[in-house]
Amino acid sequence: MKNWLRTLLFISAFSPAFLSLAYVRYDLHGLTTDVIQLIFIGLVGLSFPVLILKLVKRHGESFIIQIKKIESNDFMLLGFIFSYISPFILRGADISLNTIMFIVLVLCIILWTINTLPSHPLLRFLKFRFYKVESSSGVVYILIARREILDPKQIKSVRKISSAMLIEE
Repeated sequence: MKNWLRTLLFISAFSPAFLSLAYVRYDLHGLTTDVIQLIFIGLVGLSFPVLILKLVKRHGESFIIQIKKIESNDFMLLGFIFSYISPFILRGADISLNTIMFIVLVLCIILWTINTLPSHPLLRFLKFRFYKVESSSGVVYILIARREILDPKQIKSVRKISSAMLIEE
């Protein structure tokens, strides 16, 4: 799979923030074009994680892997949760939709260059967990799994999302 999938997966983690911002804008200015666009972007973004994981499960490269080390990678959950509530905290800041889109574009460019993905709150809500794993050959990956994994030997077969991301089969 390509880097654009990983980037899109990460950007979709901010979808609830768009919905929060839409609510704050609606409360301040009523139903405007900006509010409708933010709601649309937020709802579309909410569907991306599930669609991407289904695509990877169907078409992603599958292979057997031996993991020698595993650790939880849920370190960024609080940062995302803050981004969801920040529109309510920063209610007085009235930024334009163009500014918001510029910020998202800059985030996309930055995230395109990052190999790994921190935890994704929407996927965590759907019972997925994020792990940092090291293969027997020394390559480090981010692994997305539906279950809690305590022993690296429990991981047998995975599918590739990007060069540094895997999902357990």
